[in-house]
Formats: sequence, structure tokens, C-alpha cells
Amino acid sequence: MRSYNEWALKFPDSWGRLPMGLLAGHTISMGQYEECIEINRQFAAEEAIRGQYCLTKIPIKNYYKKIEKDDAQSRAISYKYKDPENFELGICVPASCSPAKANVILKRVIKKFYNQDVQGDLVSEKYCDIDEPITLRGIDIFAIIFFAFIIFCMLASSIYDYVKTKKGEPKSPLYLSFSVLTNAPKIFTVKKVNNPNVIHCLNGLRCFSMMWVVFGHGYMTFYDLPHINRNKFYTWTQTPYSMLVQNATLCVDTFFFMSGLLMLWGAFREMEKTKGKLDIKLMYFHRYIRLTPVVAVVVLYIMSLYKYSGAGPMWMKLGTQDKRCEESWWATLLYVQNYAFPYSICISQSWYLAVDTQLYVLSPLFLIPLWKWGKKAVAPIAVFGVLCMGCTFATFMHNNFTLFRVDDNQVDLRQRLTYYPTHTRIPTWLMGVLFGYFLFTKNRGRQIPLKKGWVITGWVLALGVMLTDLWGPYWRILPENPDAPIIEGAFYEPLSRASWACAIGWIVWACYNGHGGIINDFLSWGFFTGFSRLTYCMYVIHRIVQWVTAGRLQTDTHFSDYDMVLRWWHDFGITLCASIFATLAFESPILGIEKAIFGRGETKPAPKKIEPTTTVAPEPVPAETTAAETVAKA
Repeated sequence: MRSYNEWALKFPDSWGRLPMGLLAGHTISMGQYEECIEINRQFAAEEAIRGQYCLTKIPIKNYYKKIEKDDAQSRAISYKYKDPENFELGICVPASCSPAKANVILKRVIKKFYNQDVQGDLVSEKYCDIDEPITLRGIDIFAIIFFAFIIFCMLASSIYDYVKTKKGEPKSPLYLSFSVLTNAPKIFTVKKVNNPNVIHCLNGLRCFSMMWVVFGHGYMTFYDLPHINRNKFYTWTQTPYSMLVQNATLCVDTFFFMSGLLMLWGAFREMEKTKGKLDIKLMYFHRYIRLTPVVAVVVLYIMSLYKYSGAGPMWMKLGTQDKRCEESWWATLLYVQNYAFPYSICISQSWYLAVDTQLYVLSPLFLIPLWKWGKKAVAPIAVFGVLCMGCTFATFMHNNFTLFRVDDNQVDLRQRLTYYPTHTRIPTWLMGVLFGYFLFTKNRGRQIPLKKGWVITGWVLALGVMLTDLWGPYWRILPENPDAPIIEGAFYEPLSRASWACAIGWIVWACYNGHGGIINDFLSWGFFTGFSRLTYCMYVIHRIVQWVTAGRLQTDTHFSDYDMVLRWWHDFGITLCASIFATLAFESPILGIEKAIFGRGETKPAPKKIEPTTTVAPEPVPAETTAAETVAKA
């Protein structure tokens, strides 16, 4: 360094500095990660000095005690309005230095320049990185071979399809399972049909809900980034716009409502043909084989190639999903992760798949009584749903949970007790089941007339309820208002979900009966029909895209709604592309293989002119097509 050798100067040059905006919440200075780990000075055949990057944590708690008397608000660094305990600093030391040795070096630096004695470990091996050659593990090799085999199957099947089509010869359905030429038109070709068994508006509801999910999860990930104006988050949470994120969990109740509706609709169509008999084993088999391949592939990716998808300071902090999957992967494949590992779910959003699968397993307990006893079974089912709502109310009261997740220190506990459990989610699903029962038995195949005044009243009430559920509690989060009483949150949590489901029910009913007007035309748009066929894969994949995008960052960011919208478009676009591949590579082939096994052996020769594919009954988000419905279609 004294000789100004460039390789040596890279060590101090890549260190982080005290950043601007510390009092605005900017409590991280990452330095130059790539410059550090690329240092490699060879002196002899077996001697070299290489760079090692470490993201350290320096205590700064005492610093904020000094300014507490002057400005209490400047102490609000985290979203929970607590003093930060550490300032994160990127340092670069020789790779030969152990984290313990680097810890000693850093303490000496702080002592020399700031005359402060710092206690504890500032450097952890977990947050140190060296540029080392990649050593593939067994699971990595398996993942590479597996993905290569899938791509080979897609190419071979597509070539087979093309050759047979040219020759006009019959094709084996099994060999067509992976054909892109066969599967792609099923996704993108749309022809709207007038079929009483098709509820077209569900496609639009599904697509908008999926966009909302990506949007809300994007903000969750966006918050964890190294913003230079992190404290801006406080004023943002007090804006009406922020309620679209803080209350975005309402879209999950849309999913559950549609899931219950279409589960009953498909099952009753099958039971009509079998005179009330329900092949429960086949239902469960198809459900598992329908959901699991995409989930299993994502789990495999996270446990293998995910660790090579990014690097850097933020990757050390955010790229930890593979650690979660090490212990909870089996629970994810059995759909019990919401109870078995609520604090370390392998694919965080897969809690929904677990809840919905568990509800699907329980569905015969509701389907059979409704089929046999009709309206007599409605009252007991409704009472059971109300009791489950009471369970959520009691949980809130017993644990003193507040209204919003950003207002208390019990986020994880509340998620485990009221957000993930199946027994707290069943009411909106049951509302979908009962709504589907009346729609199927009283309304299917005909439209119920309604006077214009009642139609307008219904729409006003439905939209009013949705706006109230979404923005009603807004006044409680304003700084001039006192904290919300516990009982308010206890009532709001179950009732907002139920009333939201009622509003969705009106939208579906009105659109199905010709009272939707321009809203029905928009929700039934053919674009949404094709888009909705990708939503399951999008749901499973989108969080990986967000984790990788966030973890690869090596520079500071800026918090604003405009920046978040730009990031949402980025995440959404990549997720959409990845979902198209996943649908063609895994979801469609599995359905094709299943149909080939349970269907007929040979297809007819392919016609010269390819006609548009007929739209079938929509699949709820995510992946809620029932076994009975699929068998009925076949």
C-alpha cells in the first residue's frame, strides 16, 4: 500500500464508509463487494493474497442515546420505531484472516479513529465471502441432469408432434405430453363459449388477485433493501395508498372463496354422472399429482442451484431460503408446512397451498351432506364457519394482537396463530362452497332476472363493502389517533374476510346472471383466460424471482412508490416468462401423462388447419382444479 500497488489499494478502497443519511435510516454501507473478492495477487507458486469480503455489524446503540434529548423522532430507524442496534459495514481483509482475526482488526480500527472500545463479535463467518471455485454437490448435479432431461423431453416430443402432423399420422398421447406445439396452444389460444358450466368472470378475478399478490410481496421484499431513506417508510404507512399493501391479504380470501366454489362445482358435476358417488381416492390422487410437480421442482431448485443465483452483501442477508428448505422441504411436499414449520416455511407463500390442500382433503365432509340432504346441511355448515370465525376472534383477544402487522412486536406469532392455520381460513372457503351449492342447484343454466334498481343497489353495496374492508381501518393508523383497542382488531380480522368474500360472491353472481355489464365484459376478457392458465406457476415462482432480484443488489436503493412500481413490472415480467416455461415443462406434461394413462391410447390424425382451443371451466388460483372436475372434462 505504501508503494501504491493497485492490488493492495483495493483492500481499503473496497471498504464501506460512514454513509450520508444515517439519521434518515441509512444504516448500511456495503462497500465494493466485487472489487474485494476479485483481489488475487500471486507471489509464489503456492502463495497468494486474496480478498475476503465481510459484512460486519457495529453497535451504534449508544450513539442514539446521545441525540435522544434533541429529537426523539430521529431515533426511528426500523419499521417498529426502535433504535437500531447495529450499523452494517462492508470490509475487505485478506482471505487468510479468519473472522476472529478480522474482528480484532476492525476493533483496532474503530479504537484508532473513533477512540471507542467495542465489545462483542463484529465479524461473523456467516457474513464473510471468498471467491472460490464452484464445487458441485450431489444434489446440484442431480438438478442439472434433471432440468436437462426435461428440456430434452420437450424437444423430442415437439419433434415427434411436428413429424406426425406433417405425415397426418395418429399420435400417442403419452409421447405428446411434453410437446410445446401441443401444449402452448392450450395456454394462449382462447375461444369464448356460451356454456352454463363456465364462469368466465373468475378469470379476471384470478388474474387481478395474482397481480395483487406479486405487488404485495414485492413491497415486503422491497422494504428489506438498503434504502438511503429508510425512514420514509413511516410516513408511507400513513398514506391511503399504503393500505393496498397493508391490507393486501384480502386477496387471499378471494382465492379461498373461488377455491370452495369451483371445488363444489366440479365435484357436483361428477356426482351427477355417477349418481352421487364420489371417487375420493382419485380426487386426492389427482390433486396431489396436479400440485406437486411444480412445487417439487421449485424446492429442488432452492436446495440446489439457488445458492449460485446471486452473491454479495444482500445475498448473505436475503439469500437464505435454501437453509429453510433443509429442514422443511418434506413438509412442503406433504402440504403440512403451515403447522409443522410456520416459522421456516421452505417456499414462504406455499402456506396457502397447504391450507387449500387440507381443505380439499376435508371437502367430502361437506360435499356428501350437501348432495344427500341439500338445504338441511347448509345450516350446520354455516354454524361451523361462524365458530371458526369465533376462534380467530378469541385468538386475537387472548394474545392481545393489534389491528395491523406493522403496529406490534408479535408479527411472527400472529402469522402462526391467525394467518397460516387452516381453521382460521375455512370460513371464506365454506362461503365459497355454500355459494357454489346454490349457484349450481338453483342458478346453473339459467339467468335470474333482477330489477335495475336492485342490481345497482347490489353493486353499490358490494363495492362499498370492499372499499370499507380495504380502507376502513385507515384512520386508526394515523399518528394523531390513539392505538386501536384489541377488540377492534379481533372483530375486524374475521369479519373483514367474510364480508370481502360476500362482495366477491355478488360480483360472480351478477356477472353469471347477466347483471355485470361492462364489469363482466372486462373480467371475462379473453386475455385473462389465457393469463389465468399461468397463475398457479406464477404463484409458486414469483417469490424466487423477488428473492434473487433483491439478494443480488450491491448498491444502495431509494424507497418510493414509483421505484416499487418499476420493480413490480420487473418481477412480474420475469415471473411471467418463467411461468410459461414451467407450465410447458412440468404442469402441462403431468396432466398430459395422466390423461394418457387413464384415457385412450391413440389420437386422431392431426387436421391440417389448427382450430382454436375451447375454453374450459377456469382453474382457481393457485391450482385449484378439482379431480372430479378434471375427470368430468376427460
